[in-house]
Amino acid sequence: MDKNKCLSGNPETADIVISVGRGIRDIRYFNKILKLADMLNAQVVGTRPILDLGWISRDREVGLSGLKIAPKICITFGVSGANFHTMGLRGSNLIISVNNDKKANIFNIADYCVIKDVKSVIDKLCIDISKKRLKNTSDVVSFLLGYFDEYKINEI
Repeated sequence: MDKNKCLSGNPETADIVISVGRGIRDIRYFNKILKLADMLNAQVVGTRPILDLGWISRDREVGLSGLKIAPKICITFGVSGANFHTMGLRGSNLIISVNNDKKANIFNIADYCVIKDVKSVIDKLCIDISKKRLKNTSDVVSFLLGYFDEYKINEI
């Protein structure tokens, strides 16, 4: 069994899922995401390049040939938004995407678009979440919605 809860639960039934893409580029930041996910009681999944790096197992790949997830909130870090991956995310109730490329395709399906350096967002979120006492999924969802509120896309 994995030492991280975020790699031992079922991402298909999780309320909160974090999807990791090639934009992470650093195993240290992947490990920070695992800690963040455990603090949020989230499950971690990823794209094919993350599977190819050996950072996730095949049963955690999301996409056309992998999992189809439908969490309350999906946070993507460094995910470009290739169609093969986004096909597996489409069931998500709300998608918060963090990528420094403002032209990343993931922003076409995201509800919240955070165009910033992924590593700085992860660092700040880890610090800020560690200061909170989140008792349940509802607390986590409320925290995340407030935390990323300024990045919400307002539809006409």
